[in-house]
Amino acid sequence: MADARRSAPEGRSRERDRDRSPLENFSEIEWEMVSIHWVDAESEGGPGWQDPEEMLEFARRPLPVMHTVGLLVYEDEDMVSVTDSKGPDDMGGVTKIPRVWIRQFVRLAPAEDRLDREHEASDRLPLDRLDAG
Repeated sequence: MADARRSAPEGRSRERDRDRSPLENFSEIEWEMVSIHWVDAESEGGPGWQDPEEMLEFARRPLPVMHTVGLLVYEDEDMVSVTDSKGPDDMGGVTKIPRVWIRQFVRLAPAEDRLDREHEASDRLPLDRLDAG
């Protein structure tokens, strides 16, 4: 599987990454946008007695498939970690997803890159040349 790495500028060796603080150059790190479809764990019931019919029905129900889109904070051979927000000095919460739970993992291209490629393949005007009025 893939080597452990932070979603940071390429070219840094693993040894250098291990020696660096995760906060070093935090505001300059451009994290990749990813889309992940993954199977989630699920539980039902509590500490008291449960209705057997309801519990057996729940036990047979398919696991929920979740869809997470976010910024890739970290990945290694066991998991991927994503957040929904990043500012110059702060970030949102982190969701860690075990790789064995992942059904589909897609690295998303920045929208402007996609728009540039679409423009090259057509005769449409670039968005910055469109008259908004």
